[in-house]
Amino acid sequence: MKSAPQLVSALTVALALSLSGCSTGDSDTGDIEAGQSAEVPGSDFDTTDALGDFLSETIDEVHVHRESESNPDFDHDRDADRLHVEFPSAGMLHTDQKATADAVQGAGSAEFDYDVLMVTGTTDTGTWSYMFSTDTVDELTAGDSVVEADTVWDSADQDFDSVHR
Repeated sequence: MKSAPQLVSALTVALALSLSGCSTGDSDTGDIEAGQSAEVPGSDFDTTDALGDFLSETIDEVHVHRESESNPDFDHDRDADRLHVEFPSAGMLHTDQKATADAVQGAGSAEFDYDVLMVTGTTDTGTWSYMFSTDTVDELTAGDSVVEADTVWDSADQDFDSVHR
């Protein structure tokens, strides 16, 4: 009969630990620590493929393209040429901010023309996107400045994000 009280005692301890925050919780989420800075490219990028190669070192399954390259209906006279950086996202705040910072930092070294940088992550629960004008990208990367992940979204000219909020 000692096994029943021991089982109740073990369950009570497990419940107390989970309620007190001693469970694995956030440590299993896989998110990186806050306070990250963007990776700084060693050279400029003359193509979206070169930028994509750089970003693939820090962003899994990233796809980089310009609207003018991928949209057959693109009108150079009327349409903004968006530089798209797209990737699957797990919806982890700091990881996604770091990916955005890397994209902004990389776009700051682009030698090709674009009008707007659009960083988009797709999760199981939805899609989030942050847009940066070339002026904003230039401001954030001016004078060899390194883009800070924690604040990069605050600098976006426009955003659509129901995943992280």
